[in-house]
Amino acid sequence: MKYIFKLLFSLFIASAFLTACSNDDKINLIDVSDFVNQMQSVNENMVSLRDGSTYGDKKEMYPRDSKYILDDAIIQLEKTIRFFKNGTEADPTQVKVDAALAAANKAMADFKATQRSEDLPPEFKQAELYVNGRAGGYIDFGYSPDYSKFGESGKQAFTVELWFKLKYTEGFGSIISCFNEDGATQTRKGWVINNFDNSRVRMTIGLENWGLMEPGVNFSTTEQWAHFAAVIDENGINGEQIDGKPVVIKVYLNGELIEQKTAQSGKNYLSNYLETSMVAFGQPAGIGGMTEAWRLSGYIKDFHLWKSAKSQAEILKIKDKEIAVTGAESDLVCGWEFSSTVKNDEDIKDLTGKYSAKLVGDYQWKTVD
Repeated sequence: MKYIFKLLFSLFIASAFLTACSNDDKINLIDVSDFVNQMQSVNENMVSLRDGSTYGDKKEMYPRDSKYILDDAIIQLEKTIRFFKNGTEADPTQVKVDAALAAANKAMADFKATQRSEDLPPEFKQAELYVNGRAGGYIDFGYSPDYSKFGESGKQAFTVELWFKLKYTEGFGSIISCFNEDGATQTRKGWVINNFDNSRVRMTIGLENWGLMEPGVNFSTTEQWAHFAAVIDENGINGEQIDGKPVVIKVYLNGELIEQKTAQSGKNYLSNYLETSMVAFGQPAGIGGMTEAWRLSGYIKDFHLWKSAKSQAEILKIKDKEIAVTGAESDLVCGWEFSSTVKNDEDIKDLTGKYSAKLVGDYQWKTVD
């Protein structure tokens, strides 16, 4: 009798468990369907906004680059929808749906905020800036100690990131430089992003005691845009170490980590204490003038200098314009877009309004259709 009772009790428990699981499955199925419907509705709104908007230079149109704001948000939301539908998202909740919808709604708000309130003046056209450094052209950003000094010696942190497109890769030259090397005084100061030996793009930083650190990426591509970023933090990047030494510099190409290096004993980063202009596609010679060497020809856009060590996630979002750099950021030292013609080629204000760049010598604004 006891055996029969135990058997019936066990069957009862198993039946209740299966019934509960079955009910849970039904609840989850209904919930996931509702979640998907919520997200699909907002995704359709984004697609409609993107495809139904007019892009151009006139009032109430949107800049062509603004489309990328919605493109990226649509890709992300569609990925979330797919994960909910195929079960990749193991814990589907309304909280996660709300977060995805909030990101999508923010993207739509950011997109709408770029709508032109007036016609773009005829002289301001979307364009790419070509600088023929091999013929003596360059960009002079002027001098500021803030371009190369980022706090207390041995504890400095900064990020340089930009888009560039090389016309040629022959020889050695500077893409953008805040660097000085002086053999007489045995000092190397500041930093320079450079093309080396036709095959490598590097971030070179000067160190104390005649030192250098030069992580880079193999690169020999011409006529193609690439995004390069260098992150320096002498306090150590995210606590990472190699062979017991802190990682203090990383370089990225198109958002991908390519190379990293550790601190050198007794050799901290040495800022450029000379009153040397920061220059693109050329190299300043000491305090005044330009060298005839270190010349490159190419294009530059969306150049930003930050007084903080950006994470890879932040670099990707800046690269993909998921983060719109406005000039109001507390850690932005300076930034230039170089994405449209300007009123005065000798007085191009940066995003913060604090600095001005001028175009010198052989250069050309190439309008984008």
